[in-house]
Amino acid sequence: MTALDNTTTVLQGLAIILGFPLLVIGLGELIERSKRDHNPFTQVLTVIRNLLFPPLALWLLLRQFFQVAEDGIALRVVGSLFWVALIYLLLLFLNTTLTAGKQQKSWQLHLPNLLFQLLRALVVLGVLAYVLGNIWQVDLTKIMGALGIGSLVIALALQDTLSNLVSGFLLIIESPFTVGDWIKVGELEGEVIEINWRAVRIKTLDKDIIIIPNGNLGKENICNYTLHDPLHVVRMYMPISYAEHPDRVIQVLQDVALSVDGIESQPLPDIDPQEYKNSYIEYEIRFCISDYARLEEIKGDFFRRAYYAIHRHQFNIPFPDKVEYQISNLPQDPEATAERLTEILRSLPLFSRLDARTLLELKQHATLERFAVGERIIDAGTLNQAFYILLSGQVMLSLVGSRGEAQEIAHLTEGDFLGEMVFLPGEASPVYGTVTETAKVIRIAPGAIVHLIQHHPKFAVEMSQFIEERKKWIRLAHR
Repeated sequence: MTALDNTTTVLQGLAIILGFPLLVIGLGELIERSKRDHNPFTQVLTVIRNLLFPPLALWLLLRQFFQVAEDGIALRVVGSLFWVALIYLLLLFLNTTLTAGKQQKSWQLHLPNLLFQLLRALVVLGVLAYVLGNIWQVDLTKIMGALGIGSLVIALALQDTLSNLVSGFLLIIESPFTVGDWIKVGELEGEVIEINWRAVRIKTLDKDIIIIPNGNLGKENICNYTLHDPLHVVRMYMPISYAEHPDRVIQVLQDVALSVDGIESQPLPDIDPQEYKNSYIEYEIRFCISDYARLEEIKGDFFRRAYYAIHRHQFNIPFPDKVEYQISNLPQDPEATAERLTEILRSLPLFSRLDARTLLELKQHATLERFAVGERIIDAGTLNQAFYILLSGQVMLSLVGSRGEAQEIAHLTEGDFLGEMVFLPGEASPVYGTVTETAKVIRIAPGAIVHLIQHHPKFAVEMSQFIEERKKWIRLAHR
């Protein structure tokens, strides 16, 4: 070895001895900054510093400085450690940049779980093949030949597994559904939560997890509720007596559907008489939802609100054909009797000064009604249809703020009023009246209110003061 070669070797050694510590220090600073910024690549940088650099530095020292032969056992072991660390680094990098689930970062690439696992396997197998063939000088052709013969035996023993694997690849290529879609396979339906090489996992509305082998999916018709269009049509049925006019029934049920959170207003809910039964007309209610996970909740909310609306409009839902009943024997709400309504009106300060004859006329235009939680008794921007006195429950008065948010004005309880804009014909309500606790109210028709104002000036003055007070609350809420 010449003096020049010795000098070159010394310089290379010094470069390794001094250069790697400087790189480690630089990486350390970069890692600390990444930790402060919560950078997802912090762990990748940590693995490079702690696992990849040490065997690489040791290999260079042994190879360049100590002149250890490439086929030496020490150099092979150190080289193998480096490639094992590289496998771990590449898998960690894939886990950071790719995802088989929901994207946590906007720059992440989404892959089906089967392709994601296949990519990871190819990385591991590729690096291991390189280590065996180039570092340990293993003849891979003999291994491949042995695997070729053994694959026939494996294929026969694992027919079902291979069928699921092939079906899994076909599902990925065709993409009839993705994670997050709601699907129906045979009699099973649920949300897809995982697609892997062997099976698809779905979560039903009952929160149960069902595992469907990919091979079975290839043999069944798949109904995707959310592919391309998230809207899903829900069909429900309700029996209403022949005595009720269909146009009125359709309007009431449509209003109920539009009031339910989760039912889309476009397209409009559709209600049609479908069949004439022995004692009733069966109406089909069709509406669209965009969140299939809330299906049961939305249906339950519709039925709950429909119950109150049907009672308010005094619709008759017949009993089954084989049950005999007499209308006169049906129980009557004790609060709905004429005597009780008169007594309630007389107990309220607003009506306490009215004479008995006026109260008698007033109660003839008063009815008892109930509203479900979430229903609106009055709507902002519309004319009040009646004057309401709250007997029980709670109602929140609110308006829409400047940013589109609901802004609470007051909470009404027993004895409070709403719908006071009926005293000002032609003037729309500035507030919403939303039921927050099942409400029972007395509804007084507008005609009776007009009569009161015309024949009882003191009542009109008191009501005018009340309206001005409530308008003052509204002005304060707008500030």
